[in-house]
Amino acid sequence: ITITTRRIMNKTMHISFQLALLLAVCLAGEFIAPLLPFKFSASVLSMLILLLLLAVKAVKYENIKPTSDFLLGNMALLFVPLGVSLLEYTHIISANLVLFAVVVLLTTPVVYAAAALTAQAVINWQDKRGAK
Repeated sequence: ITITTRRIMNKTMHISFQLALLLAVCLAGEFIAPLLPFKFSASVLSMLILLLLLAVKAVKYENIKPTSDFLLGNMALLFVPLGVSLLEYTHIISANLVLFAVVVLLTTPVVYAAAALTAQAVINWQDKRGAK
């Protein structure tokens, strides 16, 4: 085996391991969510599990960064089936268009404010932590 072939194989195995790790975390969230005594989204639970694994350094950020960057970079493709399936409900959406517009106009500033306040709180917390 040539050195180039070995590098390609190592990179492929590394990416396969990263993807398997991310999928295992998603699978864990899918298994745990129905066991909870309350309704909780499996995808959100999976993200919390991944956050916990990163926080306790069980998973290193560098070990999942390339695959995560790839998935984030191609996220739009993952939403195509959802967008296409919305075409089945155009009659419902058009009948409630004013209601949808009101909800969007009222909730968008709330989401922006929550994101801004959270970001500011994290920045302040990091500044205090860095000053020690």
